[in-house]
Amino acid sequence: MSQSTPVFLEEYLKLHAADLADRLQRLDADEARALLRQLPTEKAAAALAETEDERIPDLLAAFDAVQLAKILEHIAPADAADLLQHLSPGRRREALGKLPGEIADGLRALLRYPEDSAGGVMSNRLIALREEMTVEEVRELLRERAQEERTEDIAYLYVTNQEQRLVGIVSLRDLVFRRAERSMGEILNRDVKFLRVTDDQEELARKFEHYHYLGLPVVDVDGRLVGVVRASDALDVARKEATEDMQLMVGLSGEERAQTPWQQSIRWRLPWLYVNLATAFLAAFVVGLFEDTIAHWTALAIFLPIVAGQGGNAGMQTLTVIIRDLALGEIAPGDGRRALVKEITLGLLNGLAIGLVVGLIGWWWKGSMMLGLVAGGAMVLNQLAAAASGVLIPLGLKSLRLDPALASSIFLTTVTDVAGFFFFLGLATMGLKWFGM
Repeated sequence: MSQSTPVFLEEYLKLHAADLADRLQRLDADEARALLRQLPTEKAAAALAETEDERIPDLLAAFDAVQLAKILEHIAPADAADLLQHLSPGRRREALGKLPGEIADGLRALLRYPEDSAGGVMSNRLIALREEMTVEEVRELLRERAQEERTEDIAYLYVTNQEQRLVGIVSLRDLVFRRAERSMGEILNRDVKFLRVTDDQEELARKFEHYHYLGLPVVDVDGRLVGVVRASDALDVARKEATEDMQLMVGLSGEERAQTPWQQSIRWRLPWLYVNLATAFLAAFVVGLFEDTIAHWTALAIFLPIVAGQGGNAGMQTLTVIIRDLALGEIAPGDGRRALVKEITLGLLNGLAIGLVVGLIGWWWKGSMMLGLVAGGAMVLNQLAAAASGVLIPLGLKSLRLDPALASSIFLTTVTDVAGFFFFLGLATMGLKWFGM
């Protein structure tokens, strides 16, 4: 770096790539692009690989095709493919055209797969061996490869046959402790867990959660080894899935961040707010059906939010458990009925316990046993409705091939509000009619 390099640039050069990416995301788009153009290619590439997706298109606009090609050469193929996904088809072709043929071909292969599939997540940086190779030959191969590319993230070596189909796996530990003359065919483990290129990223995350491997090989439809997904990649997928589910439950896009431009955020948020508004009017309509009851018995208005709110809280507990188990694949076909029975049992018990307290408070506070009975009874019924909805809403969305987290909390709140108001005011109306006040 020359003596004329500005002090502020020296400060950025000292940052870890992830910290530099955070700084870039907080800068104005023009300032961020200007900074990237001043950074060494390797540093700029590392920062772009750590940057959140929504800022990538703006930042890549700082470079022409030749500069983009140099950046792509400095990062892992999977990260390079992710960056290329953010370019227009024309710019993508230009950048690939400036890359060496072998690298460009590898990236084109990765770009064939959807981003949310194992093929889109995998890296094609791996070492494939033949069964007849000896331990000593493989050791020599690793020494040679260490001079050519990064090998620190290689946890397993994969053995393929002449058709490049996966036949087994060899750990680095085996290469250290086995005799030099032993062949791969003698020491490999043929019981290999693997992913298919078409597996979605939820299935990917489930397999890593279940098997706790450092990496899983990826095969194509013909069983040929095409890549590997490492535990660090699976961790990123799990984090993104958890973030997406959390946001979808409340009607967000699943992709929004604090630094997302407001114009984009409002396009994602406003439609679901309209849905929420419609459900609120539905609840208001139910209340409107009982205007005369509320006019005769004004104390009812005090308990309306209590009945609905407790139902919503209980339903969210159930919903969270069910969505979590669905995301991790812990609910198999046929388990839904058992989950429903369990949650309805809990809803009944919780409803009786909470309804008793609410009923006693209503009786003591307003001096009306009838109010206590109505409030307690409505609480029991709404807890049952909340429990059933917390199970049936995500399972229903799953059966329709939709994400179970898709605004499920909005649908749940609608049920608990409408049911809570209906049960409470309906019971009150019957009380007035039958017993008078």
